[in-house]
Amino acid sequence: MKRGFAGLVTVLIGLLRSPQVAAVGPNFIRIPDPPFAAGGAQALVWGDFNGDGWMDLYCTVRSSAVATLYTNNTAGGFGRASGLVGANLVNPVGATSGDYDNDGRLDLFIANNNGGHDSLLHNVDNNSFSAVKGSSIVASGGNGNGCAWADYDRDGWLDLYVANSDGNNFLFHNQGNGAFTRLSTGVVVSGTGNSQGVTWIDYDDDGFPDLFVTRWQAVNLLFHNNRDGSFTKITQAPIATAGGTALGFCWGDFDNDGLADLFVANTGTNNFLYHNQGNGSFVRTRSPIGADSGSFQTANWIDYDNDGWLDLFVTSGTVCRLYHNNSDGTFSSVSGEPLLTDKGRWFAAAWADFNNDGFPDVVLSNVNNPNVLYQNAGNDNHWLTVHCLGRLSNRAAIGAKVRARATVFGKEFWQLREIAAGGNTGSQDQLDPVFGFGDATQIETIRVEWPSGVVQELHAVAVNQMLTLKEPSRLEAVVELGTKQAGWRLRGGKDLIYDIEQSANLQAWTPWISLTNLTGQLTFSDDLHDDFRVYRARER
Repeated sequence: MKRGFAGLVTVLIGLLRSPQVAAVGPNFIRIPDPPFAAGGAQALVWGDFNGDGWMDLYCTVRSSAVATLYTNNTAGGFGRASGLVGANLVNPVGATSGDYDNDGRLDLFIANNNGGHDSLLHNVDNNSFSAVKGSSIVASGGNGNGCAWADYDRDGWLDLYVANSDGNNFLFHNQGNGAFTRLSTGVVVSGTGNSQGVTWIDYDDDGFPDLFVTRWQAVNLLFHNNRDGSFTKITQAPIATAGGTALGFCWGDFDNDGLADLFVANTGTNNFLYHNQGNGSFVRTRSPIGADSGSFQTANWIDYDNDGWLDLFVTSGTVCRLYHNNSDGTFSSVSGEPLLTDKGRWFAAAWADFNNDGFPDVVLSNVNNPNVLYQNAGNDNHWLTVHCLGRLSNRAAIGAKVRARATVFGKEFWQLREIAAGGNTGSQDQLDPVFGFGDATQIETIRVEWPSGVVQELHAVAVNQMLTLKEPSRLEAVVELGTKQAGWRLRGGKDLIYDIEQSANLQAWTPWISLTNLTGQLTFSDDLHDDFRVYRARER
């Protein structure tokens, strides 16, 4: 179901706490023998790589000679993709997906921890991938772990950050023509060794993605985006002064106050839970989660029961743990589920709604043992999945903030999801945000804050659907005095067809010409006329 652009508005995001919620227990079913069960997987990446509307799965496997991309058969199962997608890699620890050339297809970057080169797989036609060669992005010679895409300078093209075990980390700026430039100086790459996981997050809500990096036996790193292509290393905040043996982490608005909070999973020491204060500062919270200790590897914020509040899932060296959000700033440990009692050497976890029923499922990598997939059996709570398609922004909409307001179990509040790639040590949840709405039968407002700065709102949205939202393209007048023609510039989706229409009264519209936007920006002109004329562009 598609809905259109509703205009530019200003919304006050309120701080709402402690609504009453229905007690809903988890119910996860282990799927027997998925084709990706072979042990040794490290990074896990969900994404709709063939464009059919269903989540596929990419797994990195040490020295695998076969394809490690598995396509969703839309009937609850998966099949190995044809071709050697990501095969013959040596120690591929991290992976992340994003549409780096804005052609509408998700590409894959794999960080290899082998003192050699990383890998970039270009999605050619939704059915095959080609390895990019001769680019700086695959000639780094590092020992990669986590990696993440984001458009840090908001030019409409995804850039890439790679965290390395030793030496400096890498930042690659996308030139917009398929090429990348490696930035070799600056605080985000200098003195950054022992790095593990990485993601971009706009923690201070200024519209530009900032950067967070976990490190092993070293202080974690937080870099503020100065909005001019440079960064400032934060040295005073508790996030940037605490260290340990951190691998995984997750950002999410667990108290629904409109700001992203941070959980850091440590191995052998206490975990960290940081509450975002809204002024660029954080307070470390000593909740039962933050004080819990163990051999934790990765972490995910996920609303597994769709009650409108983000819960926390962590993997460990033996069993996984799930903490239910009590909606008052506290959490309760969940027990009794096979997901939480099955033993293994769990490493990575990645969440996605692989069967499109509105409830998030999870796949776990199991070192030297079978990987497993758990299906969420769900409940009666309502949901919404939002699929965002950038036009002025990057096509995958990475960096967009999606907010939703609804009255859930008698209380009205906002929820926030920021579309982010990467995270943890190389794993990635599905990009499409999934919201839970409990007993709400209608969503009062959906608000998308695109990386371009465009704000889009919808009202009175039905629950229990997958909603596709396209960022509005922009038609700008370019008038040159002294000529007999008026010109326009269309900024929008690369390779998309636009119908240009004319109107003399803003009511009746007449088709004029059709144009293909080959690069993401095109210009056209028309003779000046004595009568009143207005032009608009409509994407096919």
